Amino acid sequence: MSSSVTVLPWRQGLSLLALLGALGWLLLGSADGSVLQAGIVVVLCIGLWATGWLPQWLTALIFFTLCTVAKVAPASTAFAGFESAATWLVFSGMVIGAAINHTGLGERVAARIGPHLASGYPQAVVGIGLLGLIASFFMPSAMGRIVLLVPILLTLADRFGYAPGNPGRSGILLSGIMSSFLPTFTILPANVPNNVLMGASEAVLGFSPSYGEYLLLHFPVLGLLKWALIMALILWQFRAESPSPFAAEAAHPLGRGGTMMGALLAFAVLMWMTDAWHGISPAWIGMLVALACLFPGSGLLPARPLQQMNLEPFIYVAGIVSLGALAHQSGLGEAIAGRLLEVLPLSPESTAGNFAWLAVIGTVLGMLVTLPGIPAVMTPLAPQLADVTGWSPSAVVMSQVIGFSTVVFPYQSPPLIIGLLTSGVTIRQAMRITLPLALITIVLLWPLDFVWWRWLGVI
Repeated sequence: MSSSVTVLPWRQGLSLLALLGALGWLLLGSADGSVLQAGIVVVLCIGLWATGWLPQWLTALIFFTLCTVAKVAPASTAFAGFESAATWLVFSGMVIGAAINHTGLGERVAARIGPHLASGYPQAVVGIGLLGLIASFFMPSAMGRIVLLVPILLTLADRFGYAPGNPGRSGILLSGIMSSFLPTFTILPANVPNNVLMGASEAVLGFSPSYGEYLLLHFPVLGLLKWALIMALILWQFRAESPSPFAAEAAHPLGRGGTMMGALLAFAVLMWMTDAWHGISPAWIGMLVALACLFPGSGLLPARPLQQMNLEPFIYVAGIVSLGALAHQSGLGEAIAGRLLEVLPLSPESTAGNFAWLAVIGTVLGMLVTLPGIPAVMTPLAPQLADVTGWSPSAVVMSQVIGFSTVVFPYQSPPLIIGLLTSGVTIRQAMRITLPLALITIVLLWPLDFVWWRWLGVI
C-alpha cells in the first residue's frame, strides 16, 4: 500500500508561512486593537492581493478571520465592506450580467451589430470598441461586461474570418476588452476601483461622489480621449486585412424576457445618470434591478441563479472595503500619512506639483497592491493630504482616479486578466497596448486633465 504526500507549490507554501507568522504575532504580540496589529493584517493582505499567490476571495476571507480571531477590530469595522454600497453594486452587476445572458439579449446584440462591422477592419475595431464603451453605461460590473462580451467577440472574430493567431483576431478581442474596462474608471458604477473609492469615501469621509459629478470630472479626458488612444494603438499594433462578409442569420423574436430586461436596463441607466437629482445611490438602483431579475417567475434567470453565479468578486470587494475601514479606524492611515507627508514635496503653493505627485503615488501603488487597493489605502489619508495640499478632501479623493486609471501591467486588474484568459489573448499582446498607453497617458493626458480640473474650478 503506497501513500502520497501532497506538496504545496512554493507560492502557496510561502503564503501559508506568512499567514501562520502573522497569526502568531497577532495572538502573542501586541495588545488587541493596536495600530501594529492592524498594520500586520493590512500588510499581509495587501501583499497577498498584490502577488496573487492566493485567490483574491481567499485573501478576503483571511482578512475577516484574522480580524475576528485576534480581535484586531470590532465586527462593525472588520465586516464594514458588507455594509458598503460598493459591494452591493458589484453583486447587482453580476446578477444583471447573468440575466442579460439568460434572456438572450447578448446574442441578439451580436446578430444585430455583426453585419454593420464587416465593412472593414478599422470599422470593426472601432465599432466593437464603441460597443464595449457603451456597455459600461448599462452594466455596472466590469467582470459582468467581460463575461458577456467575450463570447460575443469570439463569435464575431470567427465570422469575420480571423482564425487564432491572426492579428485581426487579437485586435477585435482587445478592442472589446480594453474598451469595456480601461476608459470605464471614469464612469462611477462601471469598475471595482470606482466602487471601492465610493465605499471608502463614504466610510472615511462621510460622503461619496454623485454619478454626474464623477462623470464630468473624469470622462472627457481619462475616458473618451483615452478610448480614442486605445483604438489608435490597436490599429497600429495589430494590423489586419478586412474581415470576411458577415453571414447574418434570421433574427428570432427577442421574447418577453429579453424585452423586459431591456426595459430594466433602460430604467437603471436613467436612474444612474440622474442620481444627483433623486439622491439614490447607484448601488441600490442596481439592487432594485437585480431583485427584479431574481424574483421567482420573472423568467430573467434560471430557477436557482445563485448556484450558477461566481460570488468571488463580491467577497473580494467586501474585503478590500473592510481593509480601508480598518486602516482608518485603527489610526494606521494617520501613521502612514505622517511618514508620507515627511518625504513628499506637497504644498498649497504647488498646485501642478500636487496634482502630479498624487497621480504618481496612485499609479505606483496600483502596481504594488492592484487597482482596487489604491482607494482602500489612499482614502484614509485624504484629510491629511487635504491639509498639506490646500485642496478639499473631495479633490484629494478624486485624484486617485488619475492613478488607478493608469494601468501599466494587466495583472493589476482581475477583470482584465479574466478577459485575456477567456479570449485567448496573451499577456504579452495586451502589454503592447497597456505599456505605450500608460506612457502616453502620463505625458499627454495628465497635463490635459490638470487643465480640465483647473477650468472646472476643482483645484
